[in-house]
Amino acid sequence: MLTITRKAVSLLVVLAVMITGFVPRTADATEIESLQTAAAPATIQNYPMPSIYTASSVFSLKADNKAIPVISYLADYDYAQFSFSGTVNIEVTASEPITSYSISPQAKNIKGTVNGNKLTFSLSSSTYVIVKINDWKKKMVIAADPLETDIPPSSGVGIYNVTASPYNADKTGTLMASDAIQQAIDDAHQAGGGVVFVPAGVYKSGNLTLKSNVTFYLAGGAVIVGTGKGEDYVIDFRKDSRNADGTYFIRTAVDSSNITVRGRGTIDGKGIAMRERKMPAPHKNEGLLNNLLVPIATTNFTFDGLILRDAGFWSFMVVRSDHVTIKNLKGFQDLYKIENDVIDINESQDVLVQHAIGISDDDTFSTKTWLQTGMSKGWPGALEHLENVVFDDAFAWTRCAAFKIGMGVAQPQIGVTIRNSYVYQSARALLVDHGYQYNTLPEEGYAQDITFENIDIERVGINQFGNYWLGVSTSTSGDVSNVILKNINVRETGSQKSRLSGNATKGGMINGVTFTDVYVEGKLATNLNDLNVTTNNNVNGVIFANSTAPLFSDNFEDGNTAGWTSVTGGWTVPTDGTNKVLSSGSQTTTSLITANAGGLWTDYTYEARMKMPITDANAGILFRVQDANNYYMYRIHSSNKQLELYKSMNGQLKLVTSTPFTAKEKQWYTVKAVIQGNKISCYVDGQFKMEWTNPVTELTAGGIGFRTTSAGVHFDDALVLD
Repeated sequence: MLTITRKAVSLLVVLAVMITGFVPRTADATEIESLQTAAAPATIQNYPMPSIYTASSVFSLKADNKAIPVISYLADYDYAQFSFSGTVNIEVTASEPITSYSISPQAKNIKGTVNGNKLTFSLSSSTYVIVKINDWKKKMVIAADPLETDIPPSSGVGIYNVTASPYNADKTGTLMASDAIQQAIDDAHQAGGGVVFVPAGVYKSGNLTLKSNVTFYLAGGAVIVGTGKGEDYVIDFRKDSRNADGTYFIRTAVDSSNITVRGRGTIDGKGIAMRERKMPAPHKNEGLLNNLLVPIATTNFTFDGLILRDAGFWSFMVVRSDHVTIKNLKGFQDLYKIENDVIDINESQDVLVQHAIGISDDDTFSTKTWLQTGMSKGWPGALEHLENVVFDDAFAWTRCAAFKIGMGVAQPQIGVTIRNSYVYQSARALLVDHGYQYNTLPEEGYAQDITFENIDIERVGINQFGNYWLGVSTSTSGDVSNVILKNINVRETGSQKSRLSGNATKGGMINGVTFTDVYVEGKLATNLNDLNVTTNNNVNGVIFANSTAPLFSDNFEDGNTAGWTSVTGGWTVPTDGTNKVLSSGSQTTTSLITANAGGLWTDYTYEARMKMPITDANAGILFRVQDANNYYMYRIHSSNKQLELYKSMNGQLKLVTSTPFTAKEKQWYTVKAVIQGNKISCYVDGQFKMEWTNPVTELTAGGIGFRTTSAGVHFDDALVLD
């Protein structure tokens, strides 16, 4: 295979799942869902709607024609939950006709079919999705969980059913049930272990303490719900920044082990009501904060499948614990109440958070190490470092930070990995925030070996404490070392510059940040400008280590067209702003230029940037160019308001497919064609637009080029990847 390298740049194709994005678009009833091929029928587990909740007035849902309850929740989203295996057909019915939609994570490229006010699509594995219809503020969150395969019996040896004698817990939500539930937990513990079984129903509860060797099972449709009154709860901590005390709604016993919390039920703290309602005398005329679930000073703790709803404060707080596994977490919080993180891992070791969705105003997924002060003053034991924490397949929707190491880095944080994850919305997507400045310890904590890998960032559109996609910083003398960002797809960068920032005053350094295969708005980044990132003098060792060299690249900064062959037109290399670009010149007849025409490139990705001076213009990239008369062309045709794909055979251009697209004048667009065999997939700014498969085997290999019939069209950053 002919290889051409014109610039000393090392580039790579990002993983396919990271580049096949799916974006809001006009609905088309003729769209075909590629996953709806012959498949075994799904097995579905459905759950009753708890009596304290009401059905959504905006959305309804079916899974393989089975009605799934959709719970009305907040102004921003309603939600539904079911479990399944196999391939399931999802039908969302909206209250009005659907004119556009999106299904996130976009990186999963879930395609739908619209018919009137119904949207249908398929899922073949457990997926948490956010569906946006039209321009509505309210979204629909669908928690399609994996099938429960280990549902315990409701009675029998080792089963402590809280509604059975001698416990007789009220499941209507009328009477307090916490004493009965706690007694069942205590009995299971005293017997050496067992399953505390909570059937479907509503259980009004005060504080609960989980104990060693006990499985706490909440069946689908079961809700442990708070009272909303702070005086009903013990005070576990003081949070000075909120001027309020707080409680651990459900916690583990200190020095406990082998505790499991699982099922498809819900823990509902009524946290906002508790936080905003002032407690009566003799309390402090304040509200009370509520941590829903607190594994504290425990080992071998397992969580699987519950919904944590309305904590009003940090929802899931892991404290000084080790060997913790958290799977299938749904953290549903308010989007407008600060300090309501979904999950915080504090001073803990060997923690895995896998397959989770977090929705909150404040940080969704976070790690911290604190001093023994403030809300951590009463934590049992000595200070601990944090080590070996993994977030895998996590989906974040927040108005603050999606994935955050810090602010608290009072003790070391070592080996934190965020991988295979997605950001639906954030103010700051990826953050190492060594920002807590009041460390009285002899040595400042540090963060090292931090990895962000295989992450798709959809939106960075909110300015709350900043608006940028990446921050790695320290405001102390503690260093941040060995940060790796690999296979990241950044669809939005935010309104502000991202930053790598050490602290010149206190001496804190950022040592070693490696970027591998990071795409920004469809373009592979090869420098900090591409990332929209700035640095200061306390930053060392920034490396770009993209893993495969391109077949061809040219950013025209050398000021010439060496390596290109001008077929027609007056091609020049002028300066546009601060960059050199390729220009079609002043003629309005065909301008065509090629590279490696007749070469042996077969399957490859070709992308380039283009800008048209007026709306009545066109600009195209050519690929599999055999000669001046035989090639494919993918172009923006502004006057037709279309993206168009052509093939040229023996000089005869034929339009083979198109899709609507309105381009703006004097705006840069990154267009990309992915050619695999006879299939061609077309993108703009990293977003999938259309594809076509040639029924005839022709134009099987060749080079690249540019073509336009407009004057003053600019092209830049040509890149060919194997």
